[in-house]
Amino acid sequence: MKKRNWLIGIGLSAILVLSACGGKETANEAASKQNASSSEKAEEKDNEKTYELKVGYGSIYGAPLADIAIDQGFFEEENLKVEMVPFQSSADGLNALQAGKIDIGLTFGSTAPLNFIAQGSNFELIGGHMEGGHPIVVKEEHKDEYKTLQDFKGKTIGSIPLHTNDVYFKSELQKAGIDIHKDVKFVEFKTLSAILEAVKTGKIDVGVSGTAHLTKTLKLGLAPILWINDLDKNAACCRVTVRGEISDDQAIAYKKFMKALIKAERVKLESPEKNLEASLDRFKNLPKEQINEIVNEPHLINSADPNKKETLEVWERMIKIGYVKEEDAKKIDVNSHLNLTFYEQALDELIKENPNDEYYKKVLERFKKQNL
Repeated sequence: MKKRNWLIGIGLSAILVLSACGGKETANEAASKQNASSSEKAEEKDNEKTYELKVGYGSIYGAPLADIAIDQGFFEEENLKVEMVPFQSSADGLNALQAGKIDIGLTFGSTAPLNFIAQGSNFELIGGHMEGGHPIVVKEEHKDEYKTLQDFKGKTIGSIPLHTNDVYFKSELQKAGIDIHKDVKFVEFKTLSAILEAVKTGKIDVGVSGTAHLTKTLKLGLAPILWINDLDKNAACCRVTVRGEISDDQAIAYKKFMKALIKAERVKLESPEKNLEASLDRFKNLPKEQINEIVNEPHLINSADPNKKETLEVWERMIKIGYVKEEDAKKIDVNSHLNLTFYEQALDELIKENPNDEYYKKVLERFKKQNL
């Protein structure tokens, strides 16, 4: 990481200067000490100040990492006051973000914010929240008919345009040599529940479904035949999204937010039962078993890592299946909308605070692999 390399460089320079000067303090060293002291005071001031964030999330998917951070006091530790704001759709949430009604979009997918960027929105993706977790479903009695992607030829398939699973599934069919406009028939739906009902009644053969619907899927006599994870093991869904033109206070708040999510990710990984308990209030009208299915489904991976490489892959998939026109894509530097700074700073702090913790060293290695 840039910051860590810079610090290493300073340390080596100091050793060389001390060797050359017989241990006497130079003017440069004195200035460095003064600057370091000023930085420490500024950091102390930041830690004393309370920052407020309004965080939007999709009411269907909840917000597992944020709920854990709230339950475990991770936001409090960072002097963050977080207000969670639910939205029925990604479009509603991202419109609110663009209008300044919320500060962060947490579970609005990956394709939706990228589509807003394609339409000219000044959004930045600063971290991750969810990977995988979306199934493709059929009637239980037909599940053995699908062995390869070629078996979808001639089928009528229901999906929500620009849903993450829709983009991955269509692009994988295309990769397999299947013409998504001629070899299969796609029917557009507005909700996942409507897709499941259509599969049940036989209006469509296949449903491109989503996480949080497995209980209903099974009750309707349907079955998952593959998951988005089978199409791409790193399939990137919900990205932490903010507006561009970030103020100094927002920069500090976003770093603190990502730091809390990184810590929350560890809790979910090591103690899934704490993830369930933290999510009970978010889904208070649902039975505990169904809540557990939503937040702890084995195919659902909650990761705060920005996963820049996979996000760029999502962008390329959107272009290849026509959701983003090639001529428009050429005008957009999508890399400028993928901001690793706050996650990187947060992880740097955690490593500095926990120098002997092997967990954060592994998180750093993952970050390098998925982003650099």
